Amino acid sequence: MTISTVKLQNSGWLVNGNMSVPNDPDNRDCADVLAWIAEGNTPAPEFTDAEIAANTQAETNATSQAYLDSTDWYITRFTEAGVAVPAEVTTARAEARAAII
Repeated sequence: MTISTVKLQNSGWLVNGNMSVPNDPDNRDCADVLAWIAEGNTPAPEFTDAEIAANTQAETNATSQAYLDSTDWYITRFTEAGVAVPAEVTTARAEARAAII
């Protein structure tokens, strides 16, 4: 097997961007990865800093959107019946909207 790239994974490595190789001495591809490492190569981390930041923002977006969805009824009630939206809900909705990118 020709190895171009190796990224760390929970239980092994992602080789060449498409093959998951377990850290298992009985696996024939594991020996190739270990030889590649022994030659002085270093596996890349599972996620880059940019991927971690993007994943974190995606989680923030999802959480914020879920909060907005769950409190939309306050806005509907205000629009239809004129019942004021509680200040803490208005504040939290503004924070949720600001957190979404």
